[in-house]
Amino acid sequence: MIRKTPNLAEMGVQNPDQIISYTTVLVREDMDVLKIHYKRPKNSFLPKRRRYEFKRIAKPMPGNNLKGTDIFRYEISPILSRAIVELDLILADEKRAIASKQDLIHELEEMRIDIAERIAHLSKSIESLE
Repeated sequence: MIRKTPNLAEMGVQNPDQIISYTTVLVREDMDVLKIHYKRPKNSFLPKRRRYEFKRIAKPMPGNNLKGTDIFRYEISPILSRAIVELDLILADEKRAIASKQDLIHELEEMRIDIAERIAHLSKSIESLE
């Protein structure tokens, strides 16, 4: 399923379907780093991991008696927060697909067991008739 990811596209992410995980790290009080990990096709020249840096937004703290660096609080970049939402949606879809695949495999195995038991029962019934 192709999902629209305008914030990731704005960051330069061209293959959101190849994303397998991401991490965010606060490297300084005013900077976050987003690392996106990809599963690339064999012999691909594209990187398996990309790194993006985002400056945090400095907002003044309420109250006039604060001095120095304590007068600001740093909030996450709006672009980063929207990108994280898009990444979570992409990865949630992938987890659902994996879960449904495992459910189908489990159901198929149960059907194999049921059919084997029915065949064994019919074989015994046929043998008892002779």
